[in-house]
Amino acid sequence: MGVLMKLRPSLPSQTAIKAIVFDMDGTLCLPQSWMFKAMRDAVGLHDAQMDILTFIDELPSKKLQDEANLQIKRVEAQAMAEMKPQPGLLELLRFLTLHNVSTGICTRNLMTAVRHLISKFVPPELDRFHHILTREFRPTKPSPAPLLHIATHLRIRPENMVMVGDSWDDMECGRAAGCATILVRNNTNGVLLEKRGHLIDAAVNDLAEIIELLQSGIHSNKSSDAK
Repeated sequence: MGVLMKLRPSLPSQTAIKAIVFDMDGTLCLPQSWMFKAMRDAVGLHDAQMDILTFIDELPSKKLQDEANLQIKRVEAQAMAEMKPQPGLLELLRFLTLHNVSTGICTRNLMTAVRHLISKFVPPELDRFHHILTREFRPTKPSPAPLLHIATHLRIRPENMVMVGDSWDDMECGRAAGCATILVRNNTNGVLLEKRGHLIDAAVNDLAEIIELLQSGIHSNKSSDAK
């Protein structure tokens, strides 16, 4: 069953949840699945197995890399204009604020899009995203490096953090870092529970459902002695 992680541990064997890190696209905001195909088409990436950021980094010249980055930024600008918040977002943020749980964001998007989401959908009193890592931080997800970086700055162990996301790279990042993982379900990512279920500790349809998980506990597959 693994380790039980809770906001308020009641037994010595339980692990305290001290921080939650969120993905952005499809997690804090509703998924826009068209965006990823549009970005791949814009840069001429036809290999579905190839990571788009890796593809751009490996282009043979800086000029080509800059042009490709410009193309995906244009797609992201359209997505940003159509962005809508994930159900349960404010309810969860109110709960985390009340209980003083540290919150962060780890996304492969740009800081401009993150700031847009926060300014449009998050009231100032609930904006406690003190650690925000975008794709400018390398290596990006699915590497555990972003979460390990945040844990170091918070002066906590990764075992005391939860990674919330909607894609395999979020779950892989969280598992590799030693964090508990929560999948935000949507119409297209159900296959993750079937094929990559070993990476996922819990799944929700609404962000507000995370409140109950924090209170009752998350059975993390990652063993830990962190308290």
